[in-house]
Amino acid sequence: MARSTIPTFPLIIFGVVEPALLIWAYIVGTADPFAYFADQAPNHAITASNSFPPQALGLTLQMLNVLLLLAPIAVLCSFSRDATTARAYLLAVALADYGHIYGTYRAVGADYFWNPAGWNGMVAGSVGVSAALNVLRLLTLAGGFGPIRETLSGVTKNGKKRI
Repeated sequence: MARSTIPTFPLIIFGVVEPALLIWAYIVGTADPFAYFADQAPNHAITASNSFPPQALGLTLQMLNVLLLLAPIAVLCSFSRDATTARAYLLAVALADYGHIYGTYRAVGADYFWNPAGWNGMVAGSVGVSAALNVLRLLTLAGGFGPIRETLSGVTKNGKKRI
């Protein structure tokens, strides 16, 4: 495994699995933007002919582009040799998880949100996967899988610069 400041298990999750899921979401969403859009709030009936204006298509495709943008950022920050970069990334994304879950809550409403048995795949991913990744991020930051520490920072243990 490439050197990273993050311990191996969370590194695989945040540096390999999560970016793969982001790319998968991008592919699925761009293949059928209306279905991706409609699945955001499956308890609200809409039809393609009258409920998917160009503005919704634009926002859907822009959201999917953000997912595609996040994939390489996740890889770069997860495999960073700088502990501060890895910690800052994990904290920022952990905070963003709450916004992601809240956005889903607002879109589907309280009754649907608090009934996980009725969730579709989109909601399960938006809430369940985000919550699970959030717990893993916080455990990683707290040292639950081992410390996040500098690797090959260019400075030796005695503080002298490497050549």
